[in-house]
Amino acid sequence: MCARAKQTRRIGWIGLGTMGLPMALRLADKSGCAVYGCDIVPAAMDAFASMGGIPEPDSAALLENSDVVFLSLPGNALVQETLTDAVRRCRRGTVVVDTSSSLPAVIQSCAAQAAARGVELIDCPVSGGAEAAAEGRLSAMCGGSETALARVSPMLACFAARVTHMGSLGSGYAAKLINNLIVGGEITLIAEALGLARKAGLDMARLLEALSGGAASSPVLSLKGGRMISGDYTPSSRVLIHLKDQRNAQELARALGAAIPACDLSTALLGQLADMGRGGEDVAAVIDLFA
Repeated sequence: MCARAKQTRRIGWIGLGTMGLPMALRLADKSGCAVYGCDIVPAAMDAFASMGGIPEPDSAALLENSDVVFLSLPGNALVQETLTDAVRRCRRGTVVVDTSSSLPAVIQSCAAQAAARGVELIDCPVSGGAEAAAEGRLSAMCGGSETALARVSPMLACFAARVTHMGSLGSGYAAKLINNLIVGGEITLIAEALGLARKAGLDMARLLEALSGGAASSPVLSLKGGRMISGDYTPSSRVLIHLKDQRNAQELARALGAAIPACDLSTALLGQLADMGRGGEDVAAVIDLFA
C-alpha cells in the first residue's frame, strides 16, 4: 500500500486509455483507496472493472463525489473541457491531478476559478510508456502548490518511481513537452539510422546488440529499436499522441520566441505518417518512411 494514501476516502479517474488504465489499476491495487474510473469506451470500463476498479459511467457524479480526481486525456481541448468541468463540480478541498500532456496555458486558465472554489490543481504529466505505468516505474513532472502535491504524493508513488516538483502551475506540462521534444526527435533519428543500416545490409539484430553497449544506447532505442526492426507497430505510444505533443512544443516555442528546428523536422515526419492514415500505430512505424 502507498504510504498515507489510505487517508483519502475516494479517488476518481477520468480517462482509461493506453496510459490511464494501467495507472488507475496501480492505484486501485496499491493505494488502499476506492478508485472509481470513467471512460467513454465501454471496453476500457470493462477492463477496469475486471481488474479491480470500480466503474463510474457518470463523470459528473465522479467529480462531485471524489476527494482526489486524476485525468488522463488525449488532447488539449478535452483536457480544457474536463478541467473546467472539474473546477465547477468538485467539492471544496478536492485535488485535481492532470496526468495528460498539454500546454501550460490550458491549466493556468483554470487557476483563478479553482482558487475561488477551493479546488487545488496539479499538472502532473508522466513519462515512460504503458509498460512502465503497469510496473509503477513512471517519471512524473508536477506543477502546482507544494501543499497539494504533498497530499497526493503517496498516490503518485503507486505508479511513478520518480516524482519531481517543477514549480508553479503549468511547469509540469512545460517539462513534459521538453521531454517529448527529446523523445520525438530521438525516435525519428533512430528510424533514420536504422533505415540506413538496413540499406547497408547490416544484420539488424546484431546492430542493436552493438548499439546497446555503446554511447548510442538509450531507453528509447531499447523500447523502439526492436519494434522498428520487427515491424511490430502495435500501439503502446501512438503516432497521433506524439504528434500532438510535438505540435504543443512548437506552439510553446513560438510563444516564447525559441527556435526548435530539430523538433520542426521530427514533427513534419510524424505528420507525414499521420497523413498516410497511420496515426493509430505505434510511433516506431516512422521507420517505414526510410524503408
